[in-house]
Amino acid sequence: MKVDEVVRSAISRAGVIRVRNAMNPLLWLSPTSAIICWVAAYMFRDDPILKYGFAGPGGLPILASVVAYFLYFFLDRSRLQSEEFLLKEHALQLRYRQKGGPEIVDAEREIVQTDKLPTGFRGGAKP
Repeated sequence: MKVDEVVRSAISRAGVIRVRNAMNPLLWLSPTSAIICWVAAYMFRDDPILKYGFAGPGGLPILASVVAYFLYFFLDRSRLQSEEFLLKEHALQLRYRQKGGPEIVDAEREIVQTDKLPTGFRGGAKP
C-alpha cells in the first residue's frame, strides 16, 4: 500500500464515529496533538529545551483522557454512554412514568413463570 492510500483510508475511517459521548473531544485531541508535538520534538532533538518543551505537552492530552475517563467512570457513568443510548433510556423512562408500569416490547420472547402467578391461576383453574 502506498502512503496516500493509507492516509485516505485513515481519514475515511476517522470520519465514521458510531459512539458519541463526553470523551470524544479528548479522544480526537489526544492523537492529533501528540503526533504534532512529538514530531516537533523529534525535529528539535539537538536542543534539549525545545525537545522536552514539545514532548511534554504532547503527552498531556493522553493523560487528561485517562484522568477524565476514570472521573466519569466513578462520578458520572452516564457521560460514557452514547447519545443514542441515553435518548432511548430517557424515552423508556418517560413511557414508564406515563403508563405507570413497564411495557412488554416483544411478547413472543417473554416466558411466563407460573410460580410467580397468584394462586388459582395455575393449570387454567379460575379462582
